[in-house]
Amino acid sequence: MQKLITLKIDQQIIQAEEGSNLLKVARENGFNIPGLCFHNKLTPTAACRLCSVKIKNTKGITMACGIKVSDGLEVIAFDDELHENRKQTLIHLLSEHNPAFDDTYYDEFRELIHAFKIDTNKTGNVSKEIIFQETVIDSSSPALVYDSSKCIKCFRCIKACTEIQGKDILSFAERGISSYIVAGTGVWGESECDGCGECIQLCPTGAIVEIPHRSEIKLSKITKKVQTTCPYCGVGCQLLLYIQDGKIMRADGFENSSPNYGRLCVKGRFGYDFVHSKERLTKPLIKKEGIFVESSWEEALTLIASKFNFIKKNFGIDANAGYSSAKCTNEDNYIFQKFIRLAFESNNMDYCTRLCHASTVTGMIKSINSGAASNSIEDFEETSCLFVIGNNIIDTHPITATYVKRGVAKGMKVIVCDPKWTPLVKYAKIWLQPKAGTDVALMNGMIQVIISENLIDSDFINARIENGMVAYEELKAVTEKYTPEYTEKITGVDKEKIITAARMYATAETAMIATGMGMSQQITGTANVFSLLNMCLITGQIGKALCGINPPRGQNNVQGATDVGVSPFYFPGYIPITNTENRKKLANIWKVKEEKISSKPGLTTIEIVHAVHQGDIKGLYIMGENPLVTDPNLNHTRAAFQKLDFLVVQDIFMTETSLEADVVLPASSFAEKEGTIVNSDRRVLRVRKAVEMPGEAREDWKILVEIAERMGVSIGKYADAEAIFKEIAMVTPIMAGINYTKLEKGGIQWPCPDENHPGTPTLFLDKFSTPSGKAKIFPVEYEEQSEKVSAAYPLMMNSGRILNQYHSTTMSRKNNVLNEYGNQSYILMHPSDVQKYNISNGEKVRVINKRGELMTTLRESTEVLQGEVFMPWHFGESLVNNLTRDEMDEFSKIAPFKLSAVRIEKIEQCIPSEIKI
Repeated sequence: MQKLITLKIDQQIIQAEEGSNLLKVARENGFNIPGLCFHNKLTPTAACRLCSVKIKNTKGITMACGIKVSDGLEVIAFDDELHENRKQTLIHLLSEHNPAFDDTYYDEFRELIHAFKIDTNKTGNVSKEIIFQETVIDSSSPALVYDSSKCIKCFRCIKACTEIQGKDILSFAERGISSYIVAGTGVWGESECDGCGECIQLCPTGAIVEIPHRSEIKLSKITKKVQTTCPYCGVGCQLLLYIQDGKIMRADGFENSSPNYGRLCVKGRFGYDFVHSKERLTKPLIKKEGIFVESSWEEALTLIASKFNFIKKNFGIDANAGYSSAKCTNEDNYIFQKFIRLAFESNNMDYCTRLCHASTVTGMIKSINSGAASNSIEDFEETSCLFVIGNNIIDTHPITATYVKRGVAKGMKVIVCDPKWTPLVKYAKIWLQPKAGTDVALMNGMIQVIISENLIDSDFINARIENGMVAYEELKAVTEKYTPEYTEKITGVDKEKIITAARMYATAETAMIATGMGMSQQITGTANVFSLLNMCLITGQIGKALCGINPPRGQNNVQGATDVGVSPFYFPGYIPITNTENRKKLANIWKVKEEKISSKPGLTTIEIVHAVHQGDIKGLYIMGENPLVTDPNLNHTRAAFQKLDFLVVQDIFMTETSLEADVVLPASSFAEKEGTIVNSDRRVLRVRKAVEMPGEAREDWKILVEIAERMGVSIGKYADAEAIFKEIAMVTPIMAGINYTKLEKGGIQWPCPDENHPGTPTLFLDKFSTPSGKAKIFPVEYEEQSEKVSAAYPLMMNSGRILNQYHSTTMSRKNNVLNEYGNQSYILMHPSDVQKYNISNGEKVRVINKRGELMTTLRESTEVLQGEVFMPWHFGESLVNNLTRDEMDEFSKIAPFKLSAVRIEKIEQCIPSEIKI
């Protein structure tokens, strides 16, 4: 904390931190000095000239936004001269401004005009006639419109783009009175603008306004504004939803609240229209003679209960299974796992974490007994060095990326490791581009450099690692052969880059790792994570502030779903299902006999599909998941689903998976429920109801409670979501001190063991979560992937996500703005391969392997290595997972989504391929 000093504003004595901005200090203490160019999140500009003040012993008038407070400063904020000066400044600004107002945006300028009683209809208020320059209107963006006639050249949009979002896309064209804002080289729609809308939120005059709902929204008719959590990625951005006539009309970033402090990406700002889509499920559907027929809730729930009970009675308690959802709240997921454990009497349950971060969680739990992020999202700006591996953080976690870009501007060094070019490469000191699947070799190579140059932290090794230097020597023996030269031969990464990256990470004052699905979605996923942790541990770059390992979560509640017990292996709070004492505790709280709660490990996602295919699982309950898009080896998965005796899907839309169901139940979206989620940095955040559910849709947890009762099992009677969370806190030690009242003040990071605890921003500062308090080193050898290229399938396909679409696109493709930024499948191929296979850029192609095939559009790109291709996997018409494998990592049971050998052919050249199911 900086030194506190004393100053005077209009004779009032005020204390403030030395060096604070005078305008900010004044406003925080009730002196509402006007200003249009200043914003708390931006560096001061002094462009509008409205925050004029007088400073003792300083001649003339000074702009408050350009002054840093110091001890003894005396300020006059309001007097007649200052009032007249501000009024004349407003009049001059108005002389170049179009004052027309349509009530669709918040206009700070208009408020000041009214406050100073300036009549915009009388030119007598202006020294000359109102001047309008030739108006420039740019409506080429899918998201926004710029109107130069309302622009006062305050710089806020330019600074928002550069200083907050780190994009640096906006600037001025022309000079003086004729200047106006441009994006890129001049046309918004042709620029790199990705629609985050920061410029819209910070524009004070309506010069930049959003396109969606402009014909509908009227701010004077907004009935309420609701703070809630974004339903997309795992950052957990806080939204402010504007509600008019029972409909969401706008989403702003909620200012002054972590983790985003007002920032949003294009999905957060414009991705809410799915809530009111005409395609929403509104009534229960039962498939009769192959056709879905609308039914009553009574009929649907009675059928579901009788079918699942029949399967239990005739095939055993492990013949039913469930998939839960990372898009549902903690409360929904807690009730789901309780439903499976008590109504099905089984631990056969899983959700999408098995398809994304299971190996990360598995490796981290084995080594440090925690699978969650070590650090806060804000730390991504403050650490000295950031090592990003297998994570396209700008596209997949855009707001976390804003912290990274701001950190780079302050001197942070970034190392990017990815076989595909990602936008973060532009900000990196080093880009390591290994051949796909060679991550263990690369990490061992970096470890070898660190050890050979004695860049280890011996004190940390001795104090914080089990068996200390003995464990270290075992790692040294395994990694000794991975010299830079040897590693280069395996990975294709230049040896000098390997050496430089190792030195940069190991010698940094503080260093963090951000790992992603590029590392985890492999047959060697757990080994990949072990190798990362080994490097982290021997350098001591964990267990202190601004150091650690962080796997940003792909969906909004991936973290929370496992936290509250949706796991075949763990009860809520990551307590093993074999823990007898905890099982007794649960039985007491759940008011059931201990033997009612199974201690038999359940099946994981892919194991469930295999068991269905083999006839061992007959019934499946899916809440909010779409496995017929997201699961690997989809031809095999489809064949398995055909063998189910009974399938229930509970969702907000009819999905590819819902179409195969026997019963489909209409559920609630994020905007229609109360609850909580846990974001990527373990922050428990509130979800708040903003609008009503459509038709007869119901809240997810309420549906589950009622089905259980019809099955003859009580899983609890809850008045509301808050009552469920109180029970979560009782059975989940890491959340014991969290409640809805505390969450009203903001998110809380677990562990939070009691009500007086503030939460834990950084993990492992004193000890690790293992029984001994020390971490474990797991030396691993590089092993070649089982999937290899061949003459028949000469290209290795990688897959991943893009910014403007999300997961299986169930939600994102229901939003016009997101679709306009990109709504078509494609495959990236290196130019040399395009020439080699005689294919043209933009041509329709078929991608084929022994598991399946798909059609897509070819894009020539140097973003990928020769011999490798990349596809986004979101698009249902080009299902990438037709081609991926359902083999499993030995430890985590994750599938190798990232490495699929394929061939690519022109459509007219294609011949049917052998597909094995």
